[in-house]
Amino acid sequence: MQQTIHAEQSAISHAWLRGETSLRAITVNYTPCGHCRQFMNELNSGLALRIHLPGREAHALEHYLPDAFGPKDLEIKTLLMDEQDHGFPVSGDALTQAAIQAANRCHAPYSHSPSGVALELKDGTIFSGSYAENAAFNPTLPPLQGALNLLSLNGYDYPAIQRAILAEKADAALIQWDATVATLKALGCHNIERVLLG
Repeated sequence: MQQTIHAEQSAISHAWLRGETSLRAITVNYTPCGHCRQFMNELNSGLALRIHLPGREAHALEHYLPDAFGPKDLEIKTLLMDEQDHGFPVSGDALTQAAIQAANRCHAPYSHSPSGVALELKDGTIFSGSYAENAAFNPTLPPLQGALNLLSLNGYDYPAIQRAILAEKADAALIQWDATVATLKALGCHNIERVLLG
């Protein structure tokens, strides 16, 4: 269950990892669960995000998340989908560069534990995922889930993964390595590397 991704997280992560810088609205088929409401509250559109449901009038997220706790309560200024660059030097082969670039753009204002994952498929396609941290922590989206989500949304299956790289700091408060390796091995990928960010 720890490796699940909710529909709203999937849509938002897909948009973010494909270069969108803000969302004005999201359409879902049922009222978002509390987990997803909290995840959406991390966005730079925040409580103003419009939620469209079938047969109902659209409402802002604040309607579904009254008395919200979020990044503004913790005086966080850079929000999910804001442009970010953590400044780690990009080097290595294309897959390594993709993992470092994903870590550079991740959203980790609470733990300061940047990370990114890049997956190389058997046909040479590369998908990357960036860590998306949340003020409430549990709705946080690990970088591997972002990359796997993109892979699935592009019509690929997990056995297509031939190599993976995780980029993270060795001394980070939150380390992604063990969970990333365990998940990838369960999916059949055993060529997994770790690049340490300096």
